[in-house]
Amino acid sequence: MTDQRRVIFIVGNSRSGTTMLGRVLGKHSRVHTFGELHFFEHQVDAATVCARSSWPLEKRFTLVERLLTTSRDGFFAKVVPGKYRDEAERVLADVEGDDPVSAYKSFLHYESRRNGKSIPCEQTPRYLFFVKEILDAIPGACVINIVRDPRDVLLSQKNKWRRRFLGAKNIPFSEALRAWVNYHPYTISRLWVAAVRTANRFEGNPRFVSIRFEDLLQQPEASVQSLCSFVGITFEPDMLKVPQVGSSAGMDKPEQKGIDRSRSGSWRNGGLTDVELAICQHVAAKELSSLGYVEEPVVIATWRRWMSMSGFAFKVLVALLLNLRRTKNLRETLRRRLVKQD
Repeated sequence: MTDQRRVIFIVGNSRSGTTMLGRVLGKHSRVHTFGELHFFEHQVDAATVCARSSWPLEKRFTLVERLLTTSRDGFFAKVVPGKYRDEAERVLADVEGDDPVSAYKSFLHYESRRNGKSIPCEQTPRYLFFVKEILDAIPGACVINIVRDPRDVLLSQKNKWRRRFLGAKNIPFSEALRAWVNYHPYTISRLWVAAVRTANRFEGNPRFVSIRFEDLLQQPEASVQSLCSFVGITFEPDMLKVPQVGSSAGMDKPEQKGIDRSRSGSWRNGGLTDVELAICQHVAAKELSSLGYVEEPVVIATWRRWMSMSGFAFKVLVALLLNLRRTKNLRETLRRRLVKQD
């Protein structure tokens, strides 16, 4: 497959290491990794992707300007009308078709070439729930799913709102608030289970592969070599020299390079209450076992579990309100994440 058709997607549950893996692949001489673009679900819904719906030219210009702004200035940056108009025209000049996915693919390759690379790599975690649409709409796509111990995910999500004060100063206060509201041990555990179950549907697909975050940390060279083989590139040692940033447990250390193995099993060092731990392990018991994670013995009184659930409904309601603008179709978003528990 030529680089002009190839696109790498890194997906997974939030706070599972997608950003770090994106940095690793982005160190390759041919791969350009984007920040989270949130094209699927935020800009287009599943029906639009499947139908390859036609969009008028001006709407596609607006889309590409949004993508260029996100890529250059960050996800939270506002679009300045006309700032990237000329480049949007160049992006759309090479597009075959008038649908948004074609415009998106053209943008990915345009921006990669601008950065001296030939293979775009998109790392937006929530794309896990759009894998079927991505594989169908983009023949050159390959998807890497990364899965992490749900207890570490829980701890990271619990502290995610702190990222604004640990080096990520570009995160608005409103986003820090949204991260705090989004957290509840039951919600995060259910979302983790939904992510695992969704990924299981693509097991055996030659264009989809899963990797455990812990395996990447403990065996970085072997893991990255395997992923390079999967996407069709040659492993380069410099890929492992990534800055140690993005953790919700400590300050960014961009001057320190390399994969930080200590991020594996952080929950064992404290940070989760026994109630949070019990809820997580109860909700995710089956998937924990199937992925080789060992449950920690913990016993709590039933009333303590119910006390923890007392604020659940309030947080869910506020979270829904704060997330309304982050999806094109809230009902479809919820349907994809509320995977039936067997």
